Amino acid sequence: MKNVDYWERLIDNPPESYKRWFETEKEYLIKNIKKNSKVLDIGCGNGRIIKIIAPMTNNIVGIDNERKAVNDSKNNLKNYPQIRILLSDSKKLPFEDDSFDFVVCMATLVNFGKYKIEALNEMRRVIKKEGYIIIDVFSDDAFDERIKIYKKFKAPIKQINGTTVIFEDTGISEQFTKEQLIDIFNQAKLRIIEIKKWGIAYLCKLQK
Repeated sequence: MKNVDYWERLIDNPPESYKRWFETEKEYLIKNIKKNSKVLDIGCGNGRIIKIIAPMTNNIVGIDNERKAVNDSKNNLKNYPQIRILLSDSKKLPFEDDSFDFVVCMATLVNFGKYKIEALNEMRRVIKKEGYIIIDVFSDDAFDERIKIYKKFKAPIKQINGTTVIFEDTGISEQFTKEQLIDIFNQAKLRIIEIKKWGIAYLCKLQK
């Protein structure tokens, strides 16, 4: 089972901790995304985040590196023909510098493993000078809930190193402390506007 399959099953039937997380994401995005902004969603999955943003702006591009995710997203967003969904690699975005008002990467940086800084560098490159990057990740309180859900949905765990989970399909899932996030964002030369903890997640707002 690919990571995208497991995640889509989770979205369809989330436990209470994840429901609260997803609701917080929704409230945060509605509060922060400005009307008619140009938005890039990295790791768009089945389009759940784009559906939240769509009432605020039609100028949205979603990317994912999984063909199934791209197809599912296009199907779920067929009522929004102006939204573009692309098969693309977050480490080499097919966009010019300073292209977007907002880049969002929700519950996806946790899967980037050793490529986190590369992906963040690309986000910094394509965001406008006055634009914002919005990211959320598993917090340091998430491990027990993560393991519970992986077992419930029979995610193919190959190995667990501390709080890092490696799956059979070479996928990875991590969680972070606030200090680790500060270090990662500093390495990517991003300016931290805020890092807020909400239960099992951190919500982060950044600028170049």
